[in-house]
Amino acid sequence: MVNERKPVPVVRLELKHVDLKELVRIDGLLGEAPLFKAVGRTGVARLIEKASPRRLAAGQAAYRQGEKGNGLFLVLRGEIVLSQNETVVDTVRKGDFFGEAEILDPLAPRGCTAMAADAADVAEFPHAEVASLVRSHVALLALLRDARDARAKAHHELNDFLNRW
Repeated sequence: MVNERKPVPVVRLELKHVDLKELVRIDGLLGEAPLFKAVGRTGVARLIEKASPRRLAAGQAAYRQGEKGNGLFLVLRGEIVLSQNETVVDTVRKGDFFGEAEILDPLAPRGCTAMAADAADVAEFPHAEVASLVRSHVALLALLRDARDARAKAHHELNDFLNRW
């Protein structure tokens, strides 16, 4: 008896596209992200309306050190490694933001490189929209300053440690 193999039908699967508003609504971690808590419901709606979702492949940079800063990023999925002069400063994960230093000082170039550790999804919020929210939400200004200062301190301490060797 000959074992006949029936052709296996090819099934094409497509992932349902979930918009950012829906993703934030259904994902508790994203909905409670410090960035969103700092701007309140109307601020969240403004950010989401202007957001540009981006999918990054492993090793792909959201931006590189020295480039002009155009916006603030929120990690939707995956991990982003922030490095300065090839020294890892921080790793940000789902619900975390990055790119805050250039929001606070728009004339400064990017102080670090932001690269996906593995495949990652991020939302980029335009500088103008975030800057507008900073002017009307003191909590957002404090959050961005605290993040910038903590990352600068971590980088400084790491450099001090490495320079001792």
